[in-house]
Amino acid sequence: MNFKNIVLASAVIASSFVLSACFGKTTTTNMTTQTENSTTGQAQTGTSQDAQTVTITDSGMSPSTVTVKSGGKITWTNNTSKNVKVASDQHPTHTQNQEVSNGQFVLELAPGESATVTLTKTGTWGVHDHLNPSAKMKVIVE
Repeated sequence: MNFKNIVLASAVIASSFVLSACFGKTTTTNMTTQTENSTTGQAQTGTSQDAQTVTITDSGMSPSTVTVKSGGKITWTNNTSKNVKVASDQHPTHTQNQEVSNGQFVLELAPGESATVTLTKTGTWGVHDHLNPSAKMKVIVE
C-alpha cells in the first residue's frame, strides 16, 4: 500500500466512527427509560410524559429517574418529617438546570408540601436534596 491509500483508508475509517456515533445518539434518545420504584421495589417502564411526580422520603427520591417532554411538569412531594431542598446538580453550586428548583438556588418544601415546576431545557439533569445530597435522582427532558 502506498501512502495515499493509507491516508484514504484512515479517513474512511474515521468517518465511519463519526457517523456511527451520531446514529447511536439518535437511537438512544428515543429509547424507553426504566426506573425502579423504591416503595414497591418493582421496575417501571415509562416513556416521555407531560407530567411526573417525584416523592421525597426518608430513604431518598422515588422514582430514581423520570422522563418528561419539554414543557412538561414535575411535582415534587415531601413525604418526610423535615424540610427538604430540591436542587439541581452539582452539589453545592446547583447550576446544571435550575428549572428543577423553579429557577431558584433550591426549592424548599416543608413536610407534606408539594410544588410543581415546568421544564423546557432538554437533556439529562441530576437532582438532589441540598440538605441530604445522597438523596438524588435523574430527570430527562426530551
